[in-house]
Amino acid sequence: MWTKESWYQDAFNKTKANSQYYKNFSNFLLDSYKKYFPGMDKEAIGQMLIEFNQKRLNAVPDLSLYPELRGMDDLIAADRRGIQDGAKLSDIQLAAWCDGMYMYKSGLVGASNNMSLGCSAIFFPKSDHGPLLASNLDSSPNEPFGTPGWIPLNEHLIIAGVSSGIYNDEKSPEIFPATVKKLIARYCRSSEEAVEMLERYNDFWGPGNKLVMDRNKKTAMIEKSCCRIGVRWSDDGFGFVTAMTAEEPTFRKYLLSARKGYLKEKNISVNSPDQAYWDCADQRRELITELINDAKAAPTLEKLRQIIQFRDENRGKVCYNGEIIHPDGPPVEHTIRTVIWLLEEGKAIWWAKDGNIPSFKNQMPDVNFSDVLTWE
Repeated sequence: MWTKESWYQDAFNKTKANSQYYKNFSNFLLDSYKKYFPGMDKEAIGQMLIEFNQKRLNAVPDLSLYPELRGMDDLIAADRRGIQDGAKLSDIQLAAWCDGMYMYKSGLVGASNNMSLGCSAIFFPKSDHGPLLASNLDSSPNEPFGTPGWIPLNEHLIIAGVSSGIYNDEKSPEIFPATVKKLIARYCRSSEEAVEMLERYNDFWGPGNKLVMDRNKKTAMIEKSCCRIGVRWSDDGFGFVTAMTAEEPTFRKYLLSARKGYLKEKNISVNSPDQAYWDCADQRRELITELINDAKAAPTLEKLRQIIQFRDENRGKVCYNGEIIHPDGPPVEHTIRTVIWLLEEGKAIWWAKDGNIPSFKNQMPDVNFSDVLTWE
């Protein structure tokens, strides 16, 4: 049973064990917001976030439609107290952590909703090391990150996510900070159940693309804006999602329409850095599809590593290091961390950017997880 005390204590224990990461990431989020509010200092931005976080917490939706949210406002408030006490965050650091760039990603501050991230996640249901999940974290070199943890959401499910920024996206009618992943972890035992909840709670999460897998290797690939969702099911368990692109036909039609509308509204050429970035994301999606199809006949850990860290001047890249893709545009993001979880072995192998050393040239010590329920 969920209680305020259990939510507080779980949050306290988790953040106390890694308090510096929470402080660093909160400061990173505050610094990110300063780019969008150049006339405001961090204190003013923090106060704005404090007020907006409380507004969201007060916006409890219709519980006849979302009965799982009964009492959730009190639980979330307890969770936030645990985060603050465990990590010893200031009020404005806590506000930034709780917001998690929600105001930006949801277009509530007049921003474009376009998070410049190119993350990818790939699932092999079988290999020479059993089922495998690979993930790239693509971001600014300034974004803090840590040692990878055990990835399953509960005993039955894994959900991996990447961004799905859409220019001029619609705004959701719901702002309550429903903890959808915690709801799934508590109530869902299969990919079908998880997707049903993600669809039913469509207005409470995203934008973001999700890869959903269960122990039976039933794999769903989800592409999501603030208010729309496209779901594709794998016919063989292999699956992936990558950022800033879409394949499901109806959702892709919306994505392309939003891009076209943005270029027209801003009077931007189709030869712009924006279009070049979108094209790069689409090409990455097509490239990963080709690479996975090539690997399916004899899937191995090494083949998955080659895919998630793929770099070729002619075919394109899955793993980045700040390349310039348009002469008038900024560098793209860096792949600051790559992780491959060996789910049958309870182990993660990973690589991390370190100063000028790109992630793909800097393998870190393996992480072995004890007392976890492995996947066969």
